[in-house]
Amino acid sequence: MTADNTLSKFLEYSDRLAANAEADPNVIGLIFLGSAADHSRVDEWSDHDFFLMVKAGFGEQYRGDLSWIPDIEQAVLHPRETDHGLKVVFADGRVLEFAVFEDAELELASVNSWAAVVDKTDLTPRLEAIETRSRASAAKPFDRAKEFELFLALILIGTGRHRRGETLIAGQFIRSYALRNLLGLIRDAHAPVPGTEAKQDNLDRYRRFELQYPSLGRRIENALQKDLDAAALDLVEIAEGLRPLSDREAAQVAAVRGRLGWV
Repeated sequence: MTADNTLSKFLEYSDRLAANAEADPNVIGLIFLGSAADHSRVDEWSDHDFFLMVKAGFGEQYRGDLSWIPDIEQAVLHPRETDHGLKVVFADGRVLEFAVFEDAELELASVNSWAAVVDKTDLTPRLEAIETRSRASAAKPFDRAKEFELFLALILIGTGRHRRGETLIAGQFIRSYALRNLLGLIRDAHAPVPGTEAKQDNLDRYRRFELQYPSLGRRIENALQKDLDAAALDLVEIAEGLRPLSDREAAQVAAVRGRLGWV
């Protein structure tokens, strides 16, 4: 399928969602998120992410009865993920990720890229305030010392569990928990590739990292393909090379390296 056809089909389904929301008297809004709001990002793997806003008392009805979703008879999966959120997977592989909020619940959410395509109750000013709050929260000063120390502690714990034989939990510590801290350290130490600044997701430091930091992204991906012990060491070496270490940081690294025999 060509890019033009992909976008056309994506927008056609968006229009059907919006038409259903507009016609439903119990629905007060439909808010598209991510690529559903920013069509420049749509590709063959794009999901429809959105919030469905409903009147007070109707939340559970719309989370349980999904007949308001176009093509729902073609769904093969529709798990409830959180109190408000669900996923729907259709037989052809299309995916919806959404939350159903009652009017008073909207402020539970965080947003960055959004578009209120149906707004029957003046949701737009509230969304603007939520976006401002979300951006302010994401803009809090980065605590390098905390993130660096957490990274090293998670590497030590994860590698220890790997050597004990607890491979699954070790992988979670090294390839997920510690990696999250490392991504934050990288973003703090280096600017992204020029021209990619707007691609950053201020709600998730993993998103589009490879686009913004292609060289480091490849190094991390190569590291993660290795045995857990070697992967953990590679991640430490990446962290060491981001900027000159203070005496305190060098001592912290030395302690972890010494305990794990990486000397």
